[in-house]
Amino acid sequence: MIRTNDLIIAGVGIGVSILAVYLIKGQKGKSEKVAPVLQKRQIVEETIAPEPIKKVTAETNYVAPKQEAKKTWFLAKGSKGKEVERLQIWLLRHHGWKGTITGIYDAQTETLVRKRFKTEGIDRATYDKYQMGIPIHELIKA
Repeated sequence: MIRTNDLIIAGVGIGVSILAVYLIKGQKGKSEKVAPVLQKRQIVEETIAPEPIKKVTAETNYVAPKQEAKKTWFLAKGSKGKEVERLQIWLLRHHGWKGTITGIYDAQTETLVRKRFKTEGIDRATYDKYQMGIPIHELIKA
């Protein structure tokens, strides 16, 4: 008759055997993968020749880096884009916008901006101050 202790010992033996086979196969796989990488490195190191060092003299032509003209960020009549759309949504929430949100700075947008801010358009400082670019769901979380 088979006792419980005999089954436990047999199960442990089989488990240890399976684990040993798994670990041995894992070691073989790692050693095979490492060898080709080392061979590639040796080939690359042999083929690359160092570049000669060039002396920099006063005669060397110096090219100044190009400086891009800073574009001023300003929303005014005719402006288009996501910022204008966010401005129109802000006007809807805070000042009774009754038009369609189009993303185009049109006459109705201009009228409400003049009424509220007493200016021809919106600059970056005003846009950020009133958090016009932040969606309402993000403002509620904070």
